[in-house]
Amino acid sequence: MASQTPIAEFDSLLSDSEVLFVVFYRGHWCPFCQAWLRDLQAMSPSVASMGGKIVAITAQPAEFLSQMRERSGYSGDAIVDTENTLVPLMKERYGLEVAITERAGYAHGMAQPAVLVLRGGKASGGKEPVLEKWAIVPSTMNIGGAKDRPELQQVWENARAQFQGQAKVHQQYTTKGFLGMLWGKVFG
Repeated sequence: MASQTPIAEFDSLLSDSEVLFVVFYRGHWCPFCQAWLRDLQAMSPSVASMGGKIVAITAQPAEFLSQMRERSGYSGDAIVDTENTLVPLMKERYGLEVAITERAGYAHGMAQPAVLVLRGGKASGGKEPVLEKWAIVPSTMNIGGAKDRPELQQVWENARAQFQGQAKVHQQYTTKGFLGMLWGKVFG
């Protein structure tokens, strides 16, 4: 997929799946992103069992993709979108507002953490495509968008329930802060 545009890559993944689980992450250097992508990798079999796919999206240059994979263990699809062309598309199509902040090394800004779970092209059938969505609003309290992200397993449980026509399992997500992330790195 390397020769396709980020939008074409995204649309291809979406059309070829029953469910598409999308995670925006900041970069290979972010320990919170590494932990999040480890969680995403662990969920991969469950998503795949429903004909779904997972994809991680970053505005970080492609040269850092292998370091992200090494540090997180994430082996799924990844889209490098250094110009953040997917951000306005996500807002227009799905109402997901991914924050962009300035950071050295990111020519067009750094996309902040966000999650979007969609019915894929194989399962749309005129139904609402958005199963779950969440995006961080960077602030001093969440270390500029680094921490207080929802547990991805809970997001998946809600999305899976909605996909199957059932009620949400979680009305509010548990978030993982600094100590939870550290605990997972040490014991996890």
